[in-house]
Amino acid sequence: MKIGIITDIHNNVVALEAVLEKFKAEKCDGVICCGDIIGIGPYPEETVSALIEIPNMLVCVKGNHERYLIEGMPSEIPNSENMGMAEMEHHKWEHGLLSSRSKDYIKNLKYEEWLTINNKQIYISHFAIDENNRYFNNGIRNHTTNELDDLFGYVDADIILYGHEHKKSILKGIKYYINVGSLGCPMKDKNIARAGILTINEDVVFTDIAIEYDVERVLDDIEKFGYPAKDEIKRIFYGV
Repeated sequence: MKIGIITDIHNNVVALEAVLEKFKAEKCDGVICCGDIIGIGPYPEETVSALIEIPNMLVCVKGNHERYLIEGMPSEIPNSENMGMAEMEHHKWEHGLLSSRSKDYIKNLKYEEWLTINNKQIYISHFAIDENNRYFNNGIRNHTTNELDDLFGYVDADIILYGHEHKKSILKGIKYYINVGSLGCPMKDKNIARAGILTINEDVVFTDIAIEYDVERVLDDIEKFGYPAKDEIKRIFYGV
């Protein structure tokens, strides 16, 4: 079975469409999304709608950006999310553009899912979570296999698919850890949408996907829409 893996789309429907075309060309049997559908980019409604309409979606889970929609955002500064006023205003802007259908879709997603494919147990979440569905933000980047074994120690699975950290990381420890990297936030890659294909038969084979797309269209629309925190977003998440 061949599965397309995506995560951290972040309102970038232009990048998403490019990756989905690649999955179609590669004849993927299904798609898995590891969360953070919304936030950051300029196309919240278009992105969720495109995700809803993927005909072979196997699993999609919530990320922290979906949690801001469902559970609300901090109301004071400082806060546990390290969220400033401009970021709060950005989330209010994007939430206001989502249709009832898109909001209902997000609200019905789970924080974690399990699949069994060809006798392989697969766990899908946005990142390691605690009993309150809060992500472990321990300040560590570029985790080692031992650190991931510790973070995901509560999971009994052969393969763990996650996202959240935006940087691709493919590691084998006690389990096989796969973060394909952010699809919608290219950072220094400028015009590259990241994804992956996981082929599970007798063996497990991961194929990295890096697709060029029209990032200038996205940047132009960020500027045109002029939404809150746009300059910070372009600098941090688009390398501008």
